[in-house]
Amino acid sequence: MENEVYLIEKRENEIFITVTVSTHGIATTEIKLFQDGSIINKGFSNNGAGLISKTSLGIDSKLNGATVKIETDIVLTKVPKSAWENCFKNLEIHYYLEGGKANQKQPIELLVSEKKKSSSGETIVAVKRIDLLLG
Repeated sequence: MENEVYLIEKRENEIFITVTVSTHGIATTEIKLFQDGSIINKGFSNNGAGLISKTSLGIDSKLNGATVKIETDIVLTKVPKSAWENCFKNLEIHYYLEGGKANQKQPIELLVSEKKKSSSGETIVAVKRIDLLLG
């Protein structure tokens, strides 16, 4: 699966990300920035909804070639087992990026191929990768 691409410019703009999760389960989201061989933790939700409020990824001129990995884990323990399959099928996660090149698709959405469920169906893991490239 190819990574999504978010185009940036060298204008010394700060690049921000916001993540929203639509689920009936308990969700946690973690953002990591892969850059120049390093992994930098950029955010972790602690609200049970998987929400990441507007968070800085850094300055555009320093982010070219970096990849943002956003992983959301959802536990459906408190949801009736009969609804687990619908929770998986209807899961929506939106990724909003700001500060890059104008007129890009917003939000970037989770694709079907970017989510998996445990063998029991009780846990869902969604992983989105977005490359930051000069455009």
